Amino acid sequence: MNKIIEQLLSLSLLTMPVLVLTVHHGAGISAIIILLLSLWVLSIKYPVNISLSNKEKVLIFSLVLFPIIIIFDVILRELQLRYLDYYLRFILVIPIYFALKESKSDLRPLFIGILLGSIGAGLFSLYQFSLYQSYYININNERISGFLNAVSFGNISLLLAVMSLAGLFLVKEMKFKKIGIVVCLLAFFMGLIGSIIAGSRGGWLAIPFFIILFLIYTPIKNRYKLAGLVISVIIMLGPYYSNAYVEQRVNTGYTNAKDYLTAAESVDQSRVAQTSAGARLEMWKAAWLIFKENPIFGVGSGDYSQELITKMDAGEIERMPAYTHAHNELLHILAITGVVGFLGYLIFYAGITYYFFSTLLESHNAKEKYLSFIGILLVVGFFIFGLTSYSFAHHTMVLFFSIMVVSLAGMIGSIERDLKTA
Repeated sequence: MNKIIEQLLSLSLLTMPVLVLTVHHGAGISAIIILLLSLWVLSIKYPVNISLSNKEKVLIFSLVLFPIIIIFDVILRELQLRYLDYYLRFILVIPIYFALKESKSDLRPLFIGILLGSIGAGLFSLYQFSLYQSYYININNERISGFLNAVSFGNISLLLAVMSLAGLFLVKEMKFKKIGIVVCLLAFFMGLIGSIIAGSRGGWLAIPFFIILFLIYTPIKNRYKLAGLVISVIIMLGPYYSNAYVEQRVNTGYTNAKDYLTAAESVDQSRVAQTSAGARLEMWKAAWLIFKENPIFGVGSGDYSQELITKMDAGEIERMPAYTHAHNELLHILAITGVVGFLGYLIFYAGITYYFFSTLLESHNAKEKYLSFIGILLVVGFFIFGLTSYSFAHHTMVLFFSIMVVSLAGMIGSIERDLKTA
């Protein structure tokens, strides 16, 4: 019976990448299934061995510290329960880590889930596109976004794409190597299609960093890496020169940003601030002004929107919709929690990165290298995404990141435990 529950837990990991983009509330459904099975495993294995290595201590500390800072911000100042709810999830998923660490984890469901999720993202976006007939030409002038907003859909689709390509780490473990490589490449391209159709420009900034990571750490011969570099450049530039929609998205963003930075203090500045890129830059300016006035502890999550309105009324920034966040995680964290929260935010990312990076460098096990590498892709991706959006202000993004981090780390812990006892 115990083995069956452990197998179900491993199987449940398939649900997050598969459901997150293709099923309404898919991330929430997956998170509940994984958490309940994890608690069941922990109850069976009670008392659980909670001894931790140094890198595990860093990981757990990183997951706990930043949410605690947000909790104090929410409790001690005006309540903004949305932030409390979202950031608490980084703590609530920790039992999943211990459950997977104590289980005989099977990598195959997660690996297959990532491939299916990436293929599903591409198919789903193509299906939605076929309904719209052409990019941006539909009843409400909406972008392809599935059940999420277009930015979240595009960013997760891109992550699933590069995670699928990371399956090359497991080529030697595959029974049918050529078929495995073809499926990984197919999933990679389908995930890219989902990202391109969604048109989330901010996510594309992560692509050069992904390429560098693959060139350095992918376990293939140098001549294949060189070929991969050429293909990567084609992949980056190809859509721009061959697809009017992608070209329009990139050019519009560049033009809006250029106009904002060069516009004089006139009607032009007000007009440019209403564009997508211009509004973001104006929000970044506002967040920086708020931080400078409240540098240590910030203005508080509950007072950010009101402070934004105050600055518009005072003429310090241009009129625009009163967004609830700055569309830049670093600046938003600085504005609402000051230097204290910003340090917690950096420790959060640095600690998780340290866990996966140290595993990648120290391990000689292909499965560990695969898990740690996609963990690094996940962290790098979300950090870059945060430069142009506030990922952790969205339910699905929080669940996807937190569940994937503890799932990957928990399976690494399980493999390391088995290697020690072998």
